[in-house]
Amino acid sequence: MNVDKQAFFSIECKKVAILTTVAWYCLFLHVGLIFFFAFIEAYWLSILNVLSVTCWAIGINCFATERLPCALQLVCFEVLVHSVAVCVTFGIELGFHYYLWAIACILLVEQSIPLVRSIAFAALMMLSFALLVTLDFPHLSDFPYPNLLPYIHFLNVMISGLPMIYALASLREMSINSREELALMASKDALTGLHNRRFAQRHLSNIRWFEEHHRESVYIVMADIDHFKKINDSFGHERGDEVLRIVSSIFIDCFEPPNLVIRWGGEEFLFIIHEEEKLTIERFINLITALLSQHKVSREQLKVTLSFGVAEWQQDMSFETAVSRADQALYESKRLGRDRVTYFD
Repeated sequence: MNVDKQAFFSIECKKVAILTTVAWYCLFLHVGLIFFFAFIEAYWLSILNVLSVTCWAIGINCFATERLPCALQLVCFEVLVHSVAVCVTFGIELGFHYYLWAIACILLVEQSIPLVRSIAFAALMMLSFALLVTLDFPHLSDFPYPNLLPYIHFLNVMISGLPMIYALASLREMSINSREELALMASKDALTGLHNRRFAQRHLSNIRWFEEHHRESVYIVMADIDHFKKINDSFGHERGDEVLRIVSSIFIDCFEPPNLVIRWGGEEFLFIIHEEEKLTIERFINLITALLSQHKVSREQLKVTLSFGVAEWQQDMSFETAVSRADQALYESKRLGRDRVTYFD
């Protein structure tokens, strides 16, 4: 699965979780309203809330089965009918019309509903809200506890606002996290888990990075898996991928910050090593070679070797120049028979 698909499914799962939480909140709210309206003897509104609970239960099931457009349009209709019904019965003093605002905002979140349709639904919510507030229509009944009207109004403002605040805040956090995840995924090689060439070109060429980290000698090492094309041609790409994963796991075990290992492309790897002398680099490469010699690839018992090219990244030198020198040294290792280390002079 590529980066874009992974990111998409991750975002969709998080969004469904957010909307499902809001749906459960609304379902339990309507359960409470069944008893509230029964208590004040508004029995038809109590029955209406039974239907509302059913709508939200169906909506939760739709969320679980990834039918988001169906769920959102259903609950949108429920909120519209319920809010208008309560306001027509007791007036807007109870504050039930504020739920129209909440659902209008949440509706615009779902991208699977066409934008024009989402805007139309949201506009319908706002139009209904405006008509309820503006038109001086006679309501069907007087609320039996007029002294409680300001408190119930306050509660409805808060209760209707909570899911909207939760949903928008969660989506904001999800957006920030998704950007960070995408940046991380874009900088990693999917097969090996190593940083990729894009990461190197974006971050390591920056002069500030060099000035901050260049407190001791820095060496660029290019490594290449010997006869990798032959491995692919003879044993198949699955074996080739297995070789890449084994080699990369050894690199990951050997490297600690601030040293870096990067999959440069194909069977080539680039190391950025902070050490004081070449002897330390040589010991480091010998460790990698020793660990690699202990691994045999699958049934074929393939012996994998590496060729190395080493160049010092000097203070007045660009990253590209240092890489070019290490690459020249690597070419020399291949020319001399592979499975060896060559230093750029």
